[in-house]
Amino acid sequence: LTLMPLRTKFYEREMAGMQLGRRLLEDEDTPTVTFPDDYPNSVRHFLLIGFLGMFIGAIVFFYMGISRKVNTVMHVLTFFIAAVSACAYYAEWAGLGVEYKTTDTTPRVIFWAHYLDWVITGPLILADLALLSRSDTPTIISLVGNMVLYVICGLIGALTVAPYKYMWWVASLIFLIIVFMLLLQRLNNAEGYGGDALKGLTWLTILVWLVYPIVWIVGSEGTGALGLSQEVGIITIADLIAKIGFGFYLLANVDAPEAESAPLNQSSQQYV
Repeated sequence: LTLMPLRTKFYEREMAGMQLGRRLLEDEDTPTVTFPDDYPNSVRHFLLIGFLGMFIGAIVFFYMGISRKVNTVMHVLTFFIAAVSACAYYAEWAGLGVEYKTTDTTPRVIFWAHYLDWVITGPLILADLALLSRSDTPTIISLVGNMVLYVICGLIGALTVAPYKYMWWVASLIFLIIVFMLLLQRLNNAEGYGGDALKGLTWLTILVWLVYPIVWIVGSEGTGALGLSQEVGIITIADLIAKIGFGFYLLANVDAPEAESAPLNQSSQQYV
């Protein structure tokens, strides 16, 4: 009778030792990854290029605004687009805003600061386009709302494992398509507000933004078929075109007196 408690205690200690051994083995198998030390050199270079490009662009856009007799909302928005992106790129370059995701089939590097960047700058870009076309408030709200949903769905998918993450990607793609439809149907207005500049900026935005869901599905967030250096390089170039290139093209075509006096886009009133 006295041997049973001793055997039970011995068994419990043995099981506890085995569980501790398993945990130690798992910890040894899991590599310790720290950023920015474990970035490939090419990734650090691309992130630095992105930061410098956005930083210089923000300074130029700020100067273009304050050097005018009358500053415009579009100048202010364009400055904030570049400034927010510069902060995001610097954070990623310094090792912040990035997660080493080990829950997927293979370890992935997820730059969640990129989504924080776009949930702010995406709506600002759309607001610039809406202001250029003199769109009404419901038009702007529709564009901004769908853009925010697109970014949020993409972020949730990036932090989720397969197969669920692909459903989030599909959802984000649907919201992005709605944004494109609104841009084409409602911003290219019959009254001609914005002219050729609006059409050029709208198509520039659509074509560049198509890159992001494609890179998502083949990059770290999706299948992982694309190397991290290639992914970061493509995203950096796309960001510079979508924000800095967009900003210079927009501000070069802004006419402040006309912008203040033009009425709302009447063709969008049917959606109120």
